[in-house]
Amino acid sequence: MAASQQAVPMRHTVTVQIPCPDETTAKTIQQVLWVDRELRPQDVIKTAKVQSNGALEVHIQATTLRHLRLSLNAFLEDTALIVRTMDAFRTSREDAVGTTDNDGPLEQGSVGRAG
Repeated sequence: MAASQQAVPMRHTVTVQIPCPDETTAKTIQQVLWVDRELRPQDVIKTAKVQSNGALEVHIQATTLRHLRLSLNAFLEDTALIVRTMDAFRTSREDAVGTTDNDGPLEQGSVGRAG
């Protein structure tokens, strides 16, 4: 392999935990996010796992800080859209059935660490 064609190391990483009310919600978010392939698999690697406490933990590795920032931003925007959509359908389903949830709407928030 020529020097210019060697793989660039994934030097930049970030890990984000998305708190969810239960494991089913976290698995649903994970399944929706992982439908599409990564646009630049040579520059970004994403992995996800559902924690026993119901949190979705996502680890993103990238060759450059720019790729890491773009990937993290897209991930957070997509996750926020999924949470809003799930909340809207949950609310409309509860209105149709006539039940209420004392926990309120799904909360949007995250805890992460970068290194």
